[in-house]
Amino acid sequence: MFKIGDYVAHYKEGVCEVKDIGRLNMSCSDKQKEYYTLKPLYNAKGTLYTPVENEKKQIRELISCEEAKELIGNMGSIETIGVTDEKKREVYYKEALLKNQCREWVSLIKTSYLRKMSRIASGKKSVNVDEKYLGIAEKFLFGELAVALDMSKEEVRGYLAKCLEK
Repeated sequence: MFKIGDYVAHYKEGVCEVKDIGRLNMSCSDKQKEYYTLKPLYNAKGTLYTPVENEKKQIRELISCEEAKELIGNMGSIETIGVTDEKKREVYYKEALLKNQCREWVSLIKTSYLRKMSRIASGKKSVNVDEKYLGIAEKFLFGELAVALDMSKEEVRGYLAKCLEK
């Protein structure tokens, strides 16, 4: 169980802070259940509610600083998403996002980025599906790494580039 003030990874919003825990006085909520009230860290206007029981695994604990550094060190060996059917590419990307795991986001980023670079190198435009999911995965990954490494999201991109150069 999370406590007020904890940061969690939400499967659709990325990093959120637990602002409250308790029953909700809303018509759409189960009055017998307790809910987390979550505030997305990078969306000032949003507020989310998710059951404390977390049966659907909508939220999870953020990775630690050590886990973040290990993930970055292993990025080169994380495989891309093997998509053989182009029409199902978006399905694979959605599945990777919904798993709410940093390694899956890295895999998606690598896949869509390499596809984009390959298309550009052969004189083609990048595909909207790749661009869309690359942006979402980067938002989630960079947001979580920023909290884990105690830096801003903007600093994460440069930090990753420096680490991956080694």
